[in-house]
Amino acid sequence: MTTVRITQGQNVVYNEAGLQVIGTTAPNRSGLNPKELLEAALGLCVSISMQKKLARDGVDYDASEIEIEIAASKAQGVTDRFTDFKVTLKLPDSLDEAYKHELIEAAEEVCTIGNTLRNGAAIETVEV
Repeated sequence: MTTVRITQGQNVVYNEAGLQVIGTTAPNRSGLNPKELLEAALGLCVSISMQKKLARDGVDYDASEIEIEIAASKAQGVTDRFTDFKVTLKLPDSLDEAYKHELIEAAEEVCTIGNTLRNGAAIETVEV
């Protein structure tokens, strides 16, 4: 579970282990804004999904060569939601093209965040 608290005028994001990140209201500041957090969730999910496949397949690779960039955008005229997510990957040069394609397909198939964004989810807001 994730919790957001307002502490000394800042949105502070916690998980059960404690403070994780400061939330901001604008991009490219100290801390992350909601768009950046959403992009980070998708990128982290893709990364974990690929790493699990690489481990399961026993593939030796340099993890520092993996880079995932996510860009959320809104279609023209849409103001209240993101309509597109572009996932740009840099994968290790040691992987052949066929395996890279297989790795991307597997990540797209199993990434829970990506599947949620593709298919939507019900949101229930309650006061306690």
